[in-house]
Amino acid sequence: MVSLFKKNTFANYIIRRATASDVDTVIRILRDAAGWLRDRGIYQWDFYLTDEAASEVRQAIKAGTTYLVTDNHQPVATFNLSHQQSELDASVWGNRDDNALYLHRLAVDKNYRHQQIGKKLLEWIQENSQTDSHVLRLDCVADNPELNQFYVKAGFTFSGYAEAMKIQFSRYEKPLNA
Repeated sequence: MVSLFKKNTFANYIIRRATASDVDTVIRILRDAAGWLRDRGIYQWDFYLTDEAASEVRQAIKAGTTYLVTDNHQPVATFNLSHQQSELDASVWGNRDDNALYLHRLAVDKNYRHQQIGKKLLEWIQENSQTDSHVLRLDCVADNPELNQFYVKAGFTFSGYAEAMKIQFSRYEKPLNA
């Protein structure tokens, strides 16, 4: 598989595609993030607290779209990045074939929170993408004001709302510096 990125490091961290041996680590990071959100009254990731989510994570790892960020072999963060629209992407953005990258499941390990890693990782993805893609797209639930503000502060442009799975989503995009 060709790398999506010009380099595989940022700061002292290494970014690599997750492998089958990383499934439990990725699920743990996502479940911790979901629990942390739930404790704050935000239920957007409750799906990751279910057993069904593990199957979806395994499929994404097998497809090569899940990445793991590590610090001296310690897990720091995970994210999914793909040229291909998922069913959710098509529901939120409409069916498009316009050279975009779609970002999902960006989560930072609980031991690395509050260090601006999410923001820095978004910048790194934008600056180091090595593709024909011209734009990075992501979405989040519309009723999470903190996360919506995070994406605006990270330089993403709000592209409107969309409803999918009976949930209102906010859409964001940002040009890539590929």
